[in-house]
Amino acid sequence: MTKTTRPLEMKISLNALEHLGMNLYSSIPAVLSEIVANAWDGDAENVWITIDPASNQIVIEDDGLGMTRDQVIDRFLMVGYKRRADVGKLTESKRRPPMGRKGIGKLSSFSIAQVVEVFTRRGSQKTAFRMDREEIKRKISKNVSEPYRPEELTNWPSNLKGGTRISLSKLSTGFSGMTVAGLKRRIARRFSIIGPKQKFAVHIDGQLVTPADRGYHGSIEYLWVYGNQSQMISLCKGLTRVPEDRTKAISAATKKAGIELSGWLGTVRSPSQLKDEEGDNLNRIAIFMRGKMAQEDILADFGQKEIFADYVIGELHCEELDRDDKDDIATSSRQAIKLDDPRFEILRATIQAELRHIASLWSDWRRDDGTRTARTVPEVSQWLDGLQGNAKKKAERWIGRLNVIRSERESDKKELLKASILAFESFRRKEQLEKLEDIQDQSLSDVLDLFRDIDDLELSYYGQIVRLRVGVITALQEKLSVNTKELALRDYIFDHLWLLDPAWERAKGSEHVETTLNNFLKEDTKKLSKEQKNARIDIGYRTIGGKHVIVELKRASISVPIDDLTKQVRKYRDGAVKLLEKTVYKSWPIEVVCVVGRPPPEWDDATGPAGVQKALQAVDARIVFYDELLSNAQQAYADYLTVHSKRDKLWGVFQAIDDFAPEEAN
Repeated sequence: MTKTTRPLEMKISLNALEHLGMNLYSSIPAVLSEIVANAWDGDAENVWITIDPASNQIVIEDDGLGMTRDQVIDRFLMVGYKRRADVGKLTESKRRPPMGRKGIGKLSSFSIAQVVEVFTRRGSQKTAFRMDREEIKRKISKNVSEPYRPEELTNWPSNLKGGTRISLSKLSTGFSGMTVAGLKRRIARRFSIIGPKQKFAVHIDGQLVTPADRGYHGSIEYLWVYGNQSQMISLCKGLTRVPEDRTKAISAATKKAGIELSGWLGTVRSPSQLKDEEGDNLNRIAIFMRGKMAQEDILADFGQKEIFADYVIGELHCEELDRDDKDDIATSSRQAIKLDDPRFEILRATIQAELRHIASLWSDWRRDDGTRTARTVPEVSQWLDGLQGNAKKKAERWIGRLNVIRSERESDKKELLKASILAFESFRRKEQLEKLEDIQDQSLSDVLDLFRDIDDLELSYYGQIVRLRVGVITALQEKLSVNTKELALRDYIFDHLWLLDPAWERAKGSEHVETTLNNFLKEDTKKLSKEQKNARIDIGYRTIGGKHVIVELKRASISVPIDDLTKQVRKYRDGAVKLLEKTVYKSWPIEVVCVVGRPPPEWDDATGPAGVQKALQAVDARIVFYDELLSNAQQAYADYLTVHSKRDKLWGVFQAIDDFAPEEAN
């Protein structure tokens, strides 16, 4: 008996559905975009999206042509149906270029919903059915060859007159954090055909989606356009320069490549403006084909290192990437482009050249605008005009460059501006000092004037130091509570001795001595009794100009008797004297400061505050209360600033910078 040879044949398993549709999409906006695109292809003028978190359901309805039963079977339920090859290059009624190509976008619903119900009507024909993702998966698991047959429905909705309604229920993706405004933004950013010009409207929970819903227009500072972008320009209310039309600049390259490019590239005032309310990163260049986003971002592919790249956003359209007579350039998920396609490589080269052009202008424009903004502060403008020659040119250029330095906080830019003014004041005086060396006969009055200028500069420098210290004290006062101040102040006091005495500044070059003495204090701490250790927070040694300082922090809740306190202090003082005997610092006096929350018990008896202080003075020590520490320092500096502000010639300039409130983008 002759054995029959089995014919070769290719089969498509239901398993393909799981890979093509159920696992390729990850978000509600991406799925809804596929359904909206199908409505466009179905010649709809309106799409209504209703979100119902209570019933865990999303309903999408359109007023398009709808489908007959045969069209449902042959087109909608046919995975991989090639619409353009069968129906034509334009839609049936409105002659639109269709977005769909692979015939798998309909499967995207299963990535977020277990149950998909479809109601569609064309003329008098009504078709309704339910598809269940779990039923399809069970079919897949059984590895059977029979097709999946959706459940037909008879409960036709009374308010559906025509078009198609798709209901997504038993959603696997939650609504947490999703708002109508946020969904409008994401849908608006995925389509360029939404609006009256194309007679295509999308409504979400009754709210119309418009191009303005993209939400980034008000942040754009500079704009480069390709083709007619009048609508885009009209939306950008915060532009500081006239948009540059680059259509002619790229025409030779695009014509040679046989493509057309339209759209826009822009930069924002601050990179922080490219993070929206949903956390999406808008620092990207999106590619659109046939009015729908095809590639969310190609900016990252260019590997731009320059600062300007962090400010870039853009939308570019290239219809030649989706020609019917060419291979499909989109990936199977329809969410990205095949980057190795020759057409994309040509487009990529054009965009890269444009980014180089933008980079060459961006820094110059930002510097110029930075200088212009700084000059809106009258005191700064007056200061700049008071400079002469090379110093003025350099100052204007550098102050403009502050607008190029990336900084998210306006307060940081103000501090940079003030520091720059001080730096250029130093530069100006340095130039004057250098000129003195070349002058043979210089009047004493001119020299003294120069030295007085240097004194004024030193005054300005210290004034800013004091101002910053007052800011630190104020911030600490706002944050500290009774129970935490001893710990919060611990490290800060040791590194900022001016909190104890405004005249104290850390000495330089004594690091070795500090290390040696701090080791001595730590070793001594190990020898303390448990009670003594519990009373102490920390102890440390520092050198200041001409003095040795030992600071001991006591717990705020502990009251140490004066005899115990003086005994401890004497031990630290005598130990320090012994260690310092062989150093160049042996002649410096020693002071021990005990920072306490509560005074010794003797404070309230016959000894009294004066007696306590006298006993401590005998061992070169004094106490400072936590509660008084910040207020005393603040008062000392406040008194200084009251006098200082009247003498410092730059104080008014700095104050004007602090008070300056720049205009915000619309």
